[in-house]
Amino acid sequence: MQARFIKDFAIALIVILLLAYAIRLFSINYKRNEIPEKSKYTNESVSDTLKTKIYSIESSIMDRKNFVFSITHDPLKQGNIIKDRFDRNKEFEEMVRNTFRPTGTYLDVETGRKLVTIEYQDRFYTGGVGDIIEGRKITRINENSIGIYYGGDQTLAIQPRPIMPDFNKEEDRTQVLDQNY
Repeated sequence: MQARFIKDFAIALIVILLLAYAIRLFSINYKRNEIPEKSKYTNESVSDTLKTKIYSIESSIMDRKNFVFSITHDPLKQGNIIKDRFDRNKEFEEMVRNTFRPTGTYLDVETGRKLVTIEYQDRFYTGGVGDIIEGRKITRINENSIGIYYGGDQTLAIQPRPIMPDFNKEEDRTQVLDQNY
């Protein structure tokens, strides 16, 4: 007898749920019908072609954010491809700045010791045999060269600061080449 009541209770629950779902669907349909086909903002809306362009730009931006570069330099910097006079000047100055360059040798009057002046990273150093300058040990000093130990024995010639080349001539040459094509 109790199984009959449980069966009736289950059927009543199913009927109540179906009625609740029917009412819910009717209210959703009624709300959807309240939305007009043409909005009052139709004149301000975006065309489909413009929407597709916007979506493609957004996806491109997301692709760039998620892309991982496996190279050490910035691929978006076009400095290696197109260089103007200012880029060449900057490269030359960096090259001179990062060169470990002995600029001269002399004999210290007080101690009688041979010394060398070295320019590196916009600083001038003075050292003698056995001194370590920027990780390089001076092994010998001659009149026109010095010997250093830096990953092996090396000889560096005494040299003045290099003269900056005139990069305007190179621009003229590239312009002539461009005109030929």
